Parts: sequence; C-alpha cells; structure tokens
Amino acid sequence: MVNAIPIIGWVLSFVLATLLAVPFWFIWSFLGIGEMFGFLPTALQMPGFWATVGIFMCLSIFRAVALPRGLHIGDKNGD
Repeated sequence: MVNAIPIIGWVLSFVLATLLAVPFWFIWSFLGIGEMFGFLPTALQMPGFWATVGIFMCLSIFRAVALPRGLHIGDKNGD
C-alpha cells in the first residue's frame, strides 16, 4: 500500500524491494537454486539483480491491486 503515496511512497517501496531482493538474488543466483529449475528460460535461471528488484516491485503493486484490504467480509471480531 506504500505505492499509493506519491514520490515518498515510491522511494520507500523501491528501497524495500531492493532490500528484499538482495538475499533472494544471492540465494537464487550464487547458490544455484535457479539452475535446479531446468524448465525455466535461462533469463529466469540467472536473473540480473535489477531484474529481481523489478520483480519484487511488480509483485508489490500486483498484491495491492489484486488483494485490496477494503474487500474484507465479516465484522471486526473475526466472524
């Protein structure tokens, strides 16, 4: 939901995506986890760091669009 705040929210979202992408990219690329998925194209087996940041940014935006918090059905007591 941080993406909805112009400029400052976009920067915070970018920083958060970058921080999340660092360990994921390291594990996926350098430890060879991506090579275990032979059915994926080569670009997805060894993605670049900035491509990984972009994927995290897109997932964040998609989550905010596909699963908005205003669609909760039930009351506040958990019913």
